[in-house]
This record gives sequence, structure tokens and C-alpha cells, in this order.
Amino acid sequence: MKTTDIILAGIVGTTAFTAFSYLVSKTMDKNFKEPRLLGKMVDDIMPGMQEKESQFTGWLIHYLTGVAFAGAYNALIDSTGIKPSVRNGVIAGAVSGFPAGLLWDTSLKLHPTPPRKRTANYYLHLALGHAIFGAASFFVFGLLNKHRDEKYITSPIDEQSADSKLSQYATAGS
Repeated sequence: MKTTDIILAGIVGTTAFTAFSYLVSKTMDKNFKEPRLLGKMVDDIMPGMQEKESQFTGWLIHYLTGVAFAGAYNALIDSTGIKPSVRNGVIAGAVSGFPAGLLWDTSLKLHPTPPRKRTANYYLHLALGHAIFGAASFFVFGLLNKHRDEKYITSPIDEQSADSKLSQYATAGS
């Protein structure tokens, strides 16, 4: 896939994740807004920075992280042949939510003045948010690469492994 596909999938996935976070924040009356939390963390460790700059930096970090995750999903799709479907995106997102949660937890533990306490609700929200991110990212990858559908297997758990499926296509093309 092209770099622009990865960037677009990352932006769409991050926007979907962020909308979910803002909805959960409003519903639960808690701050689960990752870009704002990141901005607060930046502000606390860089006291001379203007609040607008630290908030912008928080948003930038949030979206760059989303593009990085989309790049990892792209590598997963390309290396395994998994079809970029919403279902597979939910699975990939849920699985990748665990290391993302560990990264947040480590960041909050190491930060001198963490903006929030670590709670089970927040980590549940992160897991669901990453499933949404994965679904949206894979959806975009699927839309942008419809012409390549014959390459993909339909599920990460398929009777025939992705490697052997890709081998068949490579052999047939020779």
C-alpha cells in the first residue's frame, strides 16, 4: 500500500477513536480525551510552553501515533494476506489495544504529575477505542485496495495459512 493510504487510514482511525473517547467522556463525566491528556502531560514537563502549543502537541502526538498504528496494520495485512475488513480490523485493534494500554500505563507511571489516575474503566475504554480504530483503519485499507481483494484471506483464522495462499498466487504468477 502507498504511504498516503497509511496516513489516510491512520487519520480516519484516529478520528473514529477520538470521537468515541469524547462520547465516553461526556457520557461518564470523566476525561478520557487522549489528545487533551497528552497535551496536559506535555504542558507539565515543558512549563514554558503556551497551553495552545501543548494542546496542539498533544493532538499531533495522538494523530502521529494513529498513523504509526496504521503502518503496523498495513505491515500485518501485507505480510499475512489478511483481508482488510472491518471484522479483522476489530480483532487487530482489540489485540493492539493491550500494548497501547501498557504504553499509557508506563507513561502515566513515569510522568512526574500524571493528569489522571489509572482506572479499569479507562483501560476498558482504551481496548474498545482501539477496536474502533482498527475497524475504521481496516475499512479504509479495504476501500483503497478493492482491486487487490483476490490476494487476501477472509479471516486471521483460516484453514489455509496466509503464507501458503500467498505462495499459490506467487507460483501462479510465474
